[in-house]
Amino acid sequence: MELLEQQVQALIEERDDLVVLLDTNGFVLLANNKWINYCPQHEWPVFSRKIGMDYLGFLKKTRNLVELENIQDMLRGKAQKHFQLNPSYTGDRTEWLSTKYRPFPLDDGSNGVILYQQPVNLQSVNSLHNEHILENMTDAFYLLDHQMNFYFLNAQSEQLLHCQRENLIGKNLWAAFPETTKTALYPNYNRAMQERVPVKFTEYYKLLDSWFTVRIYPIENDGLAIYYQTISKQLAIEEGLGKFACTDYLTGLPTRRKIEEEIGALLQKDTPFSLLYLNLDNFKYINTFYTHKNGDKVIKSIVARLKKLIDAQDLVGRLEGDELVIVRRHQKDNDVLAFTKKVSTLFNQPFSLGCSNFVDVSASIGVISCPADSKEFVDLMTYSEIAMRKAKGQKGSSFCIFDSTMSDNLTRRMLIEQSLTEDLKSLGFYFAIQPQIDAATSRVRGVEVLARWHHPELGMISPIEFIAIAEETDTIERLTEHLMVDVFSYMKTRENQYGSMLRTAINITPSLLDSTTFFDKLFSMLDNFGISPTLIEIEITESVELRYSETTLTNLLACRAKGISIALDDFGTGFSSLAYLLDFPVNKIKMDKSFINKIGYDPKSEAVLKSLIQFVNSVDCALVAEGVEQAHEALFLTMNGCNIHQGYLYDKPMLPKVFDEKYLNTYRMTSASKTALSLLPVLRG
Repeated sequence: MELLEQQVQALIEERDDLVVLLDTNGFVLLANNKWINYCPQHEWPVFSRKIGMDYLGFLKKTRNLVELENIQDMLRGKAQKHFQLNPSYTGDRTEWLSTKYRPFPLDDGSNGVILYQQPVNLQSVNSLHNEHILENMTDAFYLLDHQMNFYFLNAQSEQLLHCQRENLIGKNLWAAFPETTKTALYPNYNRAMQERVPVKFTEYYKLLDSWFTVRIYPIENDGLAIYYQTISKQLAIEEGLGKFACTDYLTGLPTRRKIEEEIGALLQKDTPFSLLYLNLDNFKYINTFYTHKNGDKVIKSIVARLKKLIDAQDLVGRLEGDELVIVRRHQKDNDVLAFTKKVSTLFNQPFSLGCSNFVDVSASIGVISCPADSKEFVDLMTYSEIAMRKAKGQKGSSFCIFDSTMSDNLTRRMLIEQSLTEDLKSLGFYFAIQPQIDAATSRVRGVEVLARWHHPELGMISPIEFIAIAEETDTIERLTEHLMVDVFSYMKTRENQYGSMLRTAINITPSLLDSTTFFDKLFSMLDNFGISPTLIEIEITESVELRYSETTLTNLLACRAKGISIALDDFGTGFSSLAYLLDFPVNKIKMDKSFINKIGYDPKSEAVLKSLIQFVNSVDCALVAEGVEQAHEALFLTMNGCNIHQGYLYDKPMLPKVFDEKYLNTYRMTSASKTALSLLPVLRG
C-alpha cells in the first residue's frame, strides 16, 4: 500500500489540476500540493484539506447534499463519472472550479474516488461550452443576466425543466415559470441579485414532487449562475428534510401541507372551526424598499403578535411569502367576528425594523366557517381567498366574511392572472390617447397614453382592476413593456408617415420605480426605435404612497439626464405632495380632477387650488389640470395661471387612428374643443 501511495502521489504531483483522493469510506487519502496550497488561499475550511479527514462528513456538515450523494453513488459503484462546477472565494471575488469525479481502484480491491479540479472562467460561456464542462455536468445549470433573463442552459437543465433551451433563452425566469414566485426560489434569487451574495438552499418543489439543492452565485456581468440537482428521497429522509415540507423555513409555522393535514383531521371529527386567510397588503414594497432581510423581520414580528392572540388549540400557518392562515376552533360563544376584529387591530401599530425604524403594514382578511360554508379543504381555502380579495377593496386593514355570491370574483381574477402571462395583444390589450390642450393657443401640447383591455371573454376590464392584479402577481413589468413597445411603434410610424411626434406620457407604477431592470429596458427600447427621450414623459402617481429609495432616485435622475420628463400625477390627493417635490426630480405636476370638479361650487377648494397653482409656478414646474369637463372650470384655471388642460371638455381618450384623423399635421383642436374655448371670452365679460 505504501509503494502504491508513493506512486500515486508522484503521479498526482505532476498534474496541473488540484487533485485529492478519497478512500472507500470517503476519507482524504492523498492530495497534491496544488490542492493543499489552494485551499487556504481561497478560504476553504481546513477540514476539507487535511489528510485523513472525513470528506463526506464535511459535505454532510456543510449540507452539500448533492455532491455527497454523487460521491456515495460512485463509491457504491452506481456511477462512473461526475462533473460539477464549484465556487471558491478570494476576498470579495468568486472564482470557479470545474471538478471531475472518477472511481479510483485501491490496492485492496475496493474503489475510492479521485477529484480533479481546474479553475475556469465563468464569464465566457463560449469557452466553457467549447470545453464541454457545462454540458457534461450532472448538475443542471443555467445563467441569468442582470434582468433575470436566461442566456445559457445546459442539457441537464433542459431535462429537469422539461423545456428546450431555444424556448427559454432571452425569456425572463419569472415570466417563464410564474409558479416559482410563490416558492423559496423567489426571495433567494432576489437576495442574490440585489445583495450580490451567494445563496444556497434546499427546497421542495411541488410541481415536480422533488427536493432540490439550489446554489446561486453572482457573476461579474451582474447576472447569476445557478446550479441545482434533485435529491433522492432516501437522502431526504436521512437528512430529515421531510419535516421541512411541513415547516416554514423562516417562521417555523406549519406550511400548506401541514395545514391541510390539520384541517383534514378536524373535518374527520366533524369539529366546527373558522378559517382566516390573511394577505399582507403591498408587502412586496417593503421587500423592495427596505430589503428582503427587513421583510423577513416584519413577517416574524407579525407571527409573534398572532401567537399571543390565539388559544392553544388554534393553529397559525404560513402559506407563502405574504400569506398566513389561522384555523380557530369554534368556542361556546362562537364569536368569529369579534376574534377577526382583534386580528385586524394587530396591524394598527407599526412594526420595528431596528435602529428606531418602523414600518406600517396592513392586512386583508377573508373569513369562512366550517361546516356552514363547506366541508372540503379545497373549497375552504378557495372561498377564504375570495373573501380576502374582496377585503382588499377597502383601505387599510380590513376583513370580509365569505358569502356564496363572491365565487364568481375568483374565477374572473384567475382568468385575468392567466391572461397577463399570455399574448396580450391577441387578448384585446391596447392603448388609447387623450390630448393635453394649451387653452391660450388652442394647440395640442402633448398626449397621455392610457392602457385599455377588451378581453375576449370578460369584455372591457377596468385599468384599476387589471393593473392592481398585475402588481400583485409581479406581471406589471411585462405589461408595461408590452404597452411601451406598442406606443413607441406608433410614435415611430407617425414620424415616418407624417414627419411629427408629440411628447407622450406613460404611467409608471410605484413598484417599477424601484426596479433595477425596468429603466434599462426603457432606455434600450428608445434607442432601438430611434425615439428621442425628450419626447417621453413618465407619470408617477401619488394615489399610492411613494417611498423614497436610493434606487428610485437613481432611476429618476437617469431619466432626467436623458431628457425624459417626470410628471407627478394625481397631485393633491392626500399624501406627502410637497415632500415628493423635494425628494424626487419632478418637473411637471398634474392637478387631480377632484380639485377641478369643485370649481364654482366650493370657495374653499377654489382658494386651495389658486394657492397650489401659484406654488407650482413658483418652483418652476409645468402644470396640467386633469379632468376638465366644464367651460367654467377651463376659465377659472386659465385666469389663475394654469393653461394646459386635459379632460372631456376637449376630448375623451380615443384610438390612435382616431387621434391622427382629428389632430394630425395641424396640431389643432377639434371643432368641439374650439367651441368650448370660444365660451371663455363670453364668460370673462
